[in-house]
Amino acid sequence: MIKYRSLLEITKPYKVVAADVAEGKINHCYMLTGDDKVAIDGLITLMSEKILCDKGGCGECVTCMKIEDGNHEDVFEPKNLKAEGIREFVEQVYIKPNGKYKIMIIRELDKVDAKVQNFLLKSLEDPVDNVVFLLGAEKQTAVLETIKSRSKKLAVLPFSRYALEDYFAKRTQEYPNRALVKESVDCCLGSLTRCEELIKDEEYASDLTNVIFVLKDMTSTKDNLRMQQRLGVADGKLARYLDMMQLIAGVLLKKAAGIRVDGFEKVNCLKDVFNIPALVNFNSLIIEAKRKLESNCKESYVLDNLFIKLMEVKYLCR
Repeated sequence: MIKYRSLLEITKPYKVVAADVAEGKINHCYMLTGDDKVAIDGLITLMSEKILCDKGGCGECVTCMKIEDGNHEDVFEPKNLKAEGIREFVEQVYIKPNGKYKIMIIRELDKVDAKVQNFLLKSLEDPVDNVVFLLGAEKQTAVLETIKSRSKKLAVLPFSRYALEDYFAKRTQEYPNRALVKESVDCCLGSLTRCEELIKDEEYASDLTNVIFVLKDMTSTKDNLRMQQRLGVADGKLARYLDMMQLIAGVLLKKAAGIRVDGFEKVNCLKDVFNIPALVNFNSLIIEAKRKLESNCKESYVLDNLFIKLMEVKYLCR
């Protein structure tokens, strides 16, 4: 069974492919783009069913079960994303399908080396009858322009908070910790990938609350040590806290610029603490702190330096 089927079926990418199937105008290559890997993977499987299933992707027949189990005779994925894996994968294009269509899947095309991506070009430039490519890419910049130009690009957009709340509300037995689910939905920014990660991370809410408290209440050098103790970087969590800070800065920037953000209400208490220039400077400080951490600088030093500079940013904001 495809996880999140009911959510994926209401997305625009799925509706586009469903319409193409209904009209008998299936494109030779669809490329799904976006930063939600769980959604992209699910959509690729769902689209395969829509194309191959005689009932239009019922999710229950032998064809659909085989696709979901990864053993359908007309669905191919490379054994690996290296040269030999992609070369063997492309060779399958020219073998006649057992049924009406053959589906060629690469879920993470952006992880394939540019030179290796060239192996795909001939198949896309001269499409083979009844062969359909389903490609996924989180980073479009890592995909050759020649491949993108020969694909029907479908953007996988964030899900609304309402859609996610409705989905999980109908699955209380599977997700019994309602408080954790609510927090995860609010903080995932519409990403199924991020929502899954947060539901499994029971400490995320308390850690995020601590980070927000620090950013709001630290006003002088006297607060520095107390705030460091509150975050407790001794347990190796600094990288996690820096990721949270960067996410907070990004959300606040969108809100300050008037861009609608569906969820992440917890950061609203910081809207009057940082203006746009301060947030830009804050984001730069976080990037600098991450570089220092990657260079094996002592965590307490990195955090102390970040807090001192952060107070300067907050002072200039006032």
